[in-house]
Amino acid sequence: MNGTPALPRCVACVPTWNAEPFIEETLKALAAQTYPNFEVLISDDASTDGTVAICERFAAADSRFRVIQQTRNLGWVGNVNALLRAAKGEYLFFAFHDDLVEPTYAARLIEQLEANPSAVLAFCDLKTVHVDNESEIGAYEELDGIESRMERARRLILRQGDWWIPNRGIFRAEAAKRIGGLKRHLAGEFSADWPWLLHMSLLGGFVRVPELLCCKIYQKQSLSRSWTFGTRAWIAVTLSCAREVVRSGLPVAEKLLLLVLLARRCLSTLLRPLRDPAARRGSDPSARRTRRPAQNDAPSA
Repeated sequence: MNGTPALPRCVACVPTWNAEPFIEETLKALAAQTYPNFEVLISDDASTDGTVAICERFAAADSRFRVIQQTRNLGWVGNVNALLRAAKGEYLFFAFHDDLVEPTYAARLIEQLEANPSAVLAFCDLKTVHVDNESEIGAYEELDGIESRMERARRLILRQGDWWIPNRGIFRAEAAKRIGGLKRHLAGEFSADWPWLLHMSLLGGFVRVPELLCCKIYQKQSLSRSWTFGTRAWIAVTLSCAREVVRSGLPVAEKLLLLVLLARRCLSTLLRPLRDPAARRGSDPSARRTRRPAQNDAPSA
């Protein structure tokens, strides 16, 4: 023994359900991680295709992989929370089965968390490939240099830019424990990562690594493709955000300020159908943004 402290463990939490067409590529990307103290924890949500067989093949070949099989379907939120309970590591991240990470993903993000003890989450820039094979580069810069928890929360409440990108980041397990996992709400699992990230932002800083280390490839069966982005759903998830603020350890005065901001957000959502015909059709206003083509992408056929 040379007396060198062991590196903190990082666990990739992989929630799967009927992911046979794509899961192998995701697991290959995780197997290629350069970070030494690394584990891949897979929870299969009672798949009815060949997903489990593929995952078990990886587990048989690589001791870093472990598979949990749920006996009944828990849903996305339930499966993610099962992973959070089972994961044993200082750092965790959600490795969704339509995401591909670069080999240095874990190493680079953990490096930033180790260098910033007050930060609870580190994330990178993201390439998104849509169902039509068009791609774009996303960089969530709105929190760069923001040290105030209230300002971080305010910006996440406003949902400006690609606010969801930090959900592809690595976070401290202790912060996840304090939040208590993701929550269902009056609209089910719709956009449940928003209240989760909002609560996370109240616990510490978010560090952006301005490198393209993750690629999200939308599938026709991707979860968010099944959601209805309507007024009722946004009101429900906004109320879920308010619940997270109330549950947080903030002083009462700070809670009240954030609750007022969320109330204004609810009012704006209610009024949007009067101003925006697309909102009446149930589309997602936050998704209507100009795409930035990915560098070196081949032209669409």
